Amino acid sequence: MNVADLSHFAFGNMLPALRSFSRKTAILLAVFFSVAGIANAESRPNIVVILADDMGYSDPGCFGGEIATPNIDQLAKEGVRMTHFYNGGMCVVSRASMLTGRWWPNALRNFQDTPLLPERLHESGYRSALIGKWHLDGHPMDRGFHHFFGFLSGFADHFAGASSYRLDREPFADFADNYYSSDALSDRAIQFIDDTTKQAPTDPFFLYLSYQAPHNPLQAPRDDIMQYRGKYAAGWQAIREARFHRQKEMGLVAADAVLPSYPQNLPKWDSLSDEQRDLEDLRMSVFAAMVQRMDHGIGRVMQSIRDNGHGENTLVLFLSDNGTDSFSVVDQAMLKMDRLPGDPGSNWQPGTGWAYASVTPWRMYKIGQHAGGVTTGAVAWWPGNTGDPGRIESRAVHMVDVLPTCLDAIGKLANDVAGESFLPVLREEAWQRQRPLYFQYMDNRAIRTDRWTLAEVDAAGWQLFDNQNDPLETTDLAAAKPEVVNELSANWSKWWCDESGDAVYTPQSTRNSPHYRPQGDRGSGVRYTPSAMPKRLSGRYPKP
Repeated sequence: MNVADLSHFAFGNMLPALRSFSRKTAILLAVFFSVAGIANAESRPNIVVILADDMGYSDPGCFGGEIATPNIDQLAKEGVRMTHFYNGGMCVVSRASMLTGRWWPNALRNFQDTPLLPERLHESGYRSALIGKWHLDGHPMDRGFHHFFGFLSGFADHFAGASSYRLDREPFADFADNYYSSDALSDRAIQFIDDTTKQAPTDPFFLYLSYQAPHNPLQAPRDDIMQYRGKYAAGWQAIREARFHRQKEMGLVAADAVLPSYPQNLPKWDSLSDEQRDLEDLRMSVFAAMVQRMDHGIGRVMQSIRDNGHGENTLVLFLSDNGTDSFSVVDQAMLKMDRLPGDPGSNWQPGTGWAYASVTPWRMYKIGQHAGGVTTGAVAWWPGNTGDPGRIESRAVHMVDVLPTCLDAIGKLANDVAGESFLPVLREEAWQRQRPLYFQYMDNRAIRTDRWTLAEVDAAGWQLFDNQNDPLETTDLAAAKPEVVNELSANWSKWWCDESGDAVYTPQSTRNSPHYRPQGDRGSGVRYTPSAMPKRLSGRYPKP
């Protein structure tokens, strides 16, 4: 029983005795217990985790992007940008680690028996809601969430939803003509904040706002798409270089930093036909429109937080679950159906070219465990608790750290997890990570320490990078420092066996997957071949 509940219980049971006191004494006692409840609520901050899906590191304006994201940028201006916030490189991997505080092989293997963040927060009187994508086993309302609106599966049509949509436990199919996922999820998040404030004003809340944007299918309202149409005609290399330049001006990367060399499996923009460039411009225009629309919803949610009086007592974390999707496995099927990026009923992906621009300044993409696949452009906002407003924080943290950090913020310890609380990082205090960071998905893996990154893509062999002198992973030192490779490799292998329960590591090849392809940018990856705009469809989204 929390202090607020205790005050109501005690006051109710004291009423017979209070009848022997004066009315004035009774009122004073009532005020005392009421104030105790309010004080307790203020000591437990509301917690909001906003998770974008497949958004690249440099997509928001505050991380160098040209996409209009004024609301994410405002959070960064008032809070702190975290330049080395790592995820798992894949939706399920990141979400499992974030909600359990454990490395994903253990988290998924023992998911039903591992207490999730909302279950732990429930013990401290929190009301919790998941709005958006679940993509884990079971139903979220069986795992500590009091309210759920969204879909249980990995993705859905942004306009027409999916059969896995639920409103709490009931199937939801009310997809009106003007339905759009980011708008609907923002609306439901605002409703949860409003309702919780009215119905339980002294109870803190946990909101997990799990947008699907900009995960495929690439779909957005037409007017939003047309705001960007033609703005990507210069190509992915020009966009990447422009973002890199802005990142230098912002202090996100060193002024003398050099981008990793151009991927061997990505054609140069000037080698493409006019029809290929036209379709690629449309592809990225839709992606940008999706990010912009999500940002607009975030602004409305933040306004609701302020309007309901929670602006000074709410911790907001903005994250992405992995780097941008570099694949484009259904292009030809979509063209045969006369469906373009943006269309209802379509299912386009960003493709390697725009993923390359989106993850600036890093290498690799979603499912990869190099920095582009596992680094999120993260923002933390908590008035009075993030140091100087607008500052940049470079210390390395991970999705696995979210649970212990949230519990630490309310004065609770989590000693049974792999993650480490980064609350001191938010408060600009001394902090040192105690253990390395570990990564794996399919045939990609990595281990990161303060000094070194050991990473592998497409099971093509370890690459070693010096984090202090080469943070952008441009120069492989594996051949020059075999002793470091052997030490880190042994460390990673022990971690894998401990966490997965497997006796040895056996990678699952992307070559056998219907969804992925080898993506290595130094020779192992499959070459990206951009699709061309058919003449019969060229007028559907005309460039200005």
